[in-house]
Amino acid sequence: MRGTTANILIRGTACMAAAFALPAWAANGVVGPGNCNQAGFDSVLAAVDGSGGGTITFNCGTATIVFTNRKAIAHAVVIDGGGSITLDGGGTSALFQIYASANVTLRRLTLQHGVFNGGHMLENFGSLRLREVTVRNNISGAAPLLNQNSLVVEASTFADNTNNGAGSSGHGGAILNDGGPATIRFSTFSNNTATTGGGAIYSTSTLNVSNSTFSGNRATASSSGGGAIYVDSSDAGSLVHVTIADNSGGTFGGGFYSANGALFVSRSIIANNANGNCDGMLTSGGYNVWAGSTSCALSATGDGAGNPMLGALANNGGPTWTRMPGNTSAAINRIPNAQCVLSVDQRGGGRPAGNGCDSGAVEAGAALDLIFYDGFE
Repeated sequence: MRGTTANILIRGTACMAAAFALPAWAANGVVGPGNCNQAGFDSVLAAVDGSGGGTITFNCGTATIVFTNRKAIAHAVVIDGGGSITLDGGGTSALFQIYASANVTLRRLTLQHGVFNGGHMLENFGSLRLREVTVRNNISGAAPLLNQNSLVVEASTFADNTNNGAGSSGHGGAILNDGGPATIRFSTFSNNTATTGGGAIYSTSTLNVSNSTFSGNRATASSSGGGAIYVDSSDAGSLVHVTIADNSGGTFGGGFYSANGALFVSRSIIANNANGNCDGMLTSGGYNVWAGSTSCALSATGDGAGNPMLGALANNGGPTWTRMPGNTSAAINRIPNAQCVLSVDQRGGGRPAGNGCDSGAVEAGAALDLIFYDGFE
């Protein structure tokens, strides 16, 4: 069943457009030219959301729009920045609150400098999808993104976000998944910081992560854990073809920690995370490789220590940055062809590219599919 779930997570990508389809009466709107500012955006959002939903695009060239107040969305709305629009909270304002009635896609945008009374930059109580979105430099007393319903993150980057809250407010340097389910794929989390756990993600509900990279994230309090991921859920979820390297926990689980339920870990790289690579209640799907002073409690077929020889986080092709294994990496061809469960890697490269599939998020030597990472079709 675990392998079947992993396949569904990836193969369902091509069907996401239907899942986020807009109603037939949807009204579309364009921000700009001439109104590429908060007032212009507010006017278009009010018209589109007020009509029952639609798509918002921009005719602004490369532009940053600064928000001074949080925007609420109640219906089926797509906001597409075309890769050239930044929405900025100016260090004083949150960006969006997604109502329970809403079905929202944020696409090809940068979201930065958001804060709401020391709280969340982006709150989701409905259905939210981030596609090719960069979330960066949000500093607050809570996780930048709060999910309390349904969340999909794909081909997106969370970088340099800081949650400096205390107690439970300090959970999640990038995402607090507190109601899930949350699905993360083809994405990178780097240099995010949380005080009390989950330097990148803290999850109290189902979290499924595949084809993603976690590098340099931190949980800083002396009693904290889960430098990259902290899972505290009876239905923990899964990590499949994930690279988790050079993260740090305050005391334990420098890579990831599972407090309740058996987190399923398969075909992943867990390397050189400070204060333990991983800890807690885990179930292995096999073919995991780890490096560092503390091993993980994983002992299925193909699990074991070895040097993944990871390069620095870099642009190795595809929509997000990754860490490429070296030519003699213990991760390369670790998985027999018959056990390859995902047909592409984080970049859109085909698996297998050699005499087997590679553990981790990247398939070394894979030919990249431009159509795949342009349109995820």
